[in-house]
Amino acid sequence: ELDPVAVLDEVANQAPALLAADACSIRIVDGDDLVVSALHGEGLDGAVGTSVPSTGRLGSELVQGRATALADAAEDPRLVSEDPVLAAGYRAYLAVPLAGTEGTIQGVLAVYQRRPRAWREEEVEALTALAGNTSSVLSNAELYQRVAVERERSYAILSNIADGIVAVDRHGKVV
Repeated sequence: ELDPVAVLDEVANQAPALLAADACSIRIVDGDDLVVSALHGEGLDGAVGTSVPSTGRLGSELVQGRATALADAAEDPRLVSEDPVLAAGYRAYLAVPLAGTEGTIQGVLAVYQRRPRAWREEEVEALTALAGNTSSVLSNAELYQRVAVERERSYAILSNIADGIVAVDRHGKVV
């Protein structure tokens, strides 16, 4: 699938099964905020599109490129208020960054459990691997979208021009 929204939705649907978790959220960096772009889990209707500052409790470690694992997030009320999934009653939280180009962070992939849970190192590694694959696929999908838009733009220009056009390659040969 080359639609970035569809890629995020598919990852959000599959990530909980990977770790036997109950829910998943994907937040994408938009300016100084982390915006919920995809969700999977019970009782989470209406949370897509909500945002928190990337400098908040949830985003600060992840934006610095570190995973965050909490066995029981309910112990930190400030954290619960920042995350609509935790506010919906989920307790355990595991999140890893989605790496962008040139070392930037493009978002956060998080899974949740309804009851407290200690996350194993293998689970952190599995979610990190999924995040790496997601980042690559998302970058490819976004690149494809940009190429498709440019192609449509070029086609619109060429189909509406009345003059003749000659194209040459970098060696000056008419192509």
